[in-house]
Amino acid sequence: ERLVRQVLGDGVGPETIDRLVKQADGNAFYLEELIRAAAEGKTKTLPETVLAMVETRLGQLAFEARRVLRAASVFGEVCWESGVTVLLGGIMGPTMVGEWIAKLVEQEVLSVQPDSRFSGERELRFRHALLREGAYAMLTEDDKRLGHRLAGEWLEQHGEADPMVLAGHFERGGEGVRAATYYLRASE
Repeated sequence: ERLVRQVLGDGVGPETIDRLVKQADGNAFYLEELIRAAAEGKTKTLPETVLAMVETRLGQLAFEARRVLRAASVFGEVCWESGVTVLLGGIMGPTMVGEWIAKLVEQEVLSVQPDSRFSGERELRFRHALLREGAYAMLTEDDKRLGHRLAGEWLEQHGEADPMVLAGHFERGGEGVRAATYYLRASE
């Protein structure tokens, strides 16, 4: 209740506060998204579930933003700006990808990490695992396969130290031999 009041102000009625808190049912992410919707004046049409909230939130984003998020989701909860650009395969250049990422950070879908695992690469994190899952679910099976192969190659070129991460991407990318090589390295 304090969070709802703090964000929406003292002008919010007790019935709205009660409804938001009850609907969130203890899920902090869901409460935050419900508060965001209420702040935008959408209290009459609040999605009934967390999944519906994620789908609604992603569906309201511009097409290009969703495209960037789908590419980012292939890496997992953490991605790198130049990796996202590679996965988009020339559909968007680095400048445009950077602009859309800045908008997604501003909209609190992604956050910039203070440090990156890879030197000189800007690392980003999905603000919540459910946002990543929602973006990933929008990909076709062919897009997932291609995306994982490209993500594996990008990570390999940038010195990914965890062979299980590489093996997982290559396996999902349909590169069985490359995946087996990294699974062997992991087992050793």
